[in-house]
Amino acid sequence: MTYTIVARDPKTNAIGIASATGNLAVGGFVPHVKPGVGAIATQGFSTNFWYGVNGLAMLEQGEAAESVSEKLTGEDNGRDWRQLIVLDQNGETAVWTGEKNRSETARISARNLAIAGNMLAHRNVPDAMREGFEMMRDGNEPFEKCILEALVAGFDAGGDVRGTTSAVIKVITPDRLPLDLRVDDHTDPLHELMRLYAKTQDPEYRRFFDRLPTPDKPHQY
Repeated sequence: MTYTIVARDPKTNAIGIASATGNLAVGGFVPHVKPGVGAIATQGFSTNFWYGVNGLAMLEQGEAAESVSEKLTGEDNGRDWRQLIVLDQNGETAVWTGEKNRSETARISARNLAIAGNMLAHRNVPDAMREGFEMMRDGNEPFEKCILEALVAGFDAGGDVRGTTSAVIKVITPDRLPLDLRVDDHTDPLHELMRLYAKTQDPEYRRFFDRLPTPDKPHQY
């Protein structure tokens, strides 16, 4: 019921998730990110929120993406109704799709990039998202914009078969403040998410944002 991209920028070690769905509050359930540790996206016919909580704890202990995926799903009797994306601090990824998830389902797993969806309008949605992401990367666009444009590409390719009503982008970089934007129960959530992102680039907002304390500059004001 959801389509999601999880990616890592090896130049800055930024980790980001962008996700959209035909249900309410995708940002409250799917994305789980911790700087310098990794990311979990948990979705599917019956989303297991605790994959995110427990998965990040495993990643923080140094476990690899594939190991985390195997442990989370292996210990869950409801795993056949789940979909899971794991990205570890080294950029390795793993994707699980339980066989009870509704068609269409599709996934991509590569170094520093993983995409998955279920209940998709078309199986090519993840391929369109990857193409959109890589096109923006080739154009040297900011990492967060690449992720956001990938989500838009997924929507344009059909997205959720029920339509899309909520969307989220979350990007966390060591020693920087996070980008965390979400839209819930909206008739055009991707357009609204793009509008909100554009507002974060406003010069006045950037001046405010850039003066806030960060881990490497805790006393700036």
